[in-house]
Amino acid sequence: MERRRPDLLKSSPLPVDYLRMVSEVFTANFDSPLKKLKKLAGAMPAFSGHGEIFSQEIVLAVSLSIKGHLAATTVYASVDFDPKASSPTVEELLSGCVDAIGTVFSQLLLEDRLKPLLEEPLSALENVPFEWTALEVERRQVYIKLDRANLDLERLTDDWLAKHDPEFKKNRKLEEEAAKELFVTGPKRKG
Repeated sequence: MERRRPDLLKSSPLPVDYLRMVSEVFTANFDSPLKKLKKLAGAMPAFSGHGEIFSQEIVLAVSLSIKGHLAATTVYASVDFDPKASSPTVEELLSGCVDAIGTVFSQLLLEDRLKPLLEEPLSALENVPFEWTALEVERRQVYIKLDRANLDLERLTDDWLAKHDPEFKKNRKLEEEAAKELFVTGPKRKG
């Protein structure tokens, strides 16, 4: 998962039910462009949601993939997050992320952009944020970015490597241990 802020700590994935709901919302809101894209591609496109909570940020990503295509169109939204703050809530921050991603897809899925979106590299499109770009949503800064990552394929690859590659497992364990060492506070005091 792409993230804007460097963070060595392990993240927590967003709930599967929430991500499914996000996918359903995008599918319902972009029903007409999806049908047109299906005619052009010969296969039904589908949205999938992905997201993680890190110690300093929340990242939500929505990918638009088409069966039979390795690449997807993925829009990421990142917001600063303070787990100790009572406001804004995680739900409020995620709502801003959904709105920001929806804004990007509403531009990408305009009728005159469907064929280029399907056939050309993203760099051929104008006004597309390839680097983290600030966008104000609901009086909050949401950072957005777009690429061709297929996050479903990346997850499947990571799952396969975790089961079959001892080196991958070893590197994952080293990363987790390095993250734990960042928070060594010493022995507990007595009394």
